Amino acid sequence: MKYNPFEKFQSFCSSPLSKHRLRRFIFHFYKKYVSYIFYFYRKYQSKKMINKIIKEKNEIFIELGGGEKRGAKNWINLDKNNECDIYCDLRQGIPFPDSSISMIYSSHFFEHLSYDEGQSLLDECKRVLKLGAQFSICVPNARIYIEGYLKNRNMNNYYRWDESFNKTTGIDSVNYIAYMDGEHKYMFDEENLLHILREKGFKNVSLRKFDKDIDKIDRDFESIYAKGTK
Repeated sequence: MKYNPFEKFQSFCSSPLSKHRLRRFIFHFYKKYVSYIFYFYRKYQSKKMINKIIKEKNEIFIELGGGEKRGAKNWINLDKNNECDIYCDLRQGIPFPDSSISMIYSSHFFEHLSYDEGQSLLDECKRVLKLGAQFSICVPNARIYIEGYLKNRNMNNYYRWDESFNKTTGIDSVNYIAYMDGEHKYMFDEENLLHILREKGFKNVSLRKFDKDIDKIDRDFESIYAKGTK
């Protein structure tokens, strides 16, 4: 009998297991292919928008990792989601030219980066800021949760993301702020945050107060605020 590869292929595709595998392959291939197209399309859109912003604005204010929102007033939000102004992976840098930004703000974002990723992003912040321009940052204060554990305090009012609190023993106060169900990669306290900014070469580094124009009131209970200039 003459070998017929087409019949073999038909026989393979007709089995339930093979159909299941084929459907999975097509689904994952399609998902990956579409995600690549979307990624490069958003990068292209963002590049066009950045060029337009640079041409039209004398002062540019950017927020790093602001989440799923458009920037309010004069702010431009850089993040990796469908709702932000500029789509980019900030671990790969800030897509603006040297000395082009008048102010950078970040709220509850740097704790989601590893130490090395945060260091690289701070280098990028210094690169794109104009001379004398301000970098303003807000991060959660890990000291609150660590002292809560050490002093056996009731911290229930601090666990705003309930899915990340394991509800076992007191040590989960530390687990909560340190890992946040895999979302957090680094912990800060006031001393550490100021040290990092100074070591990166920012000038006039200091703690600052809550600013109602940019900071989130619902995160004020656990936040550290700091600033520095290039």
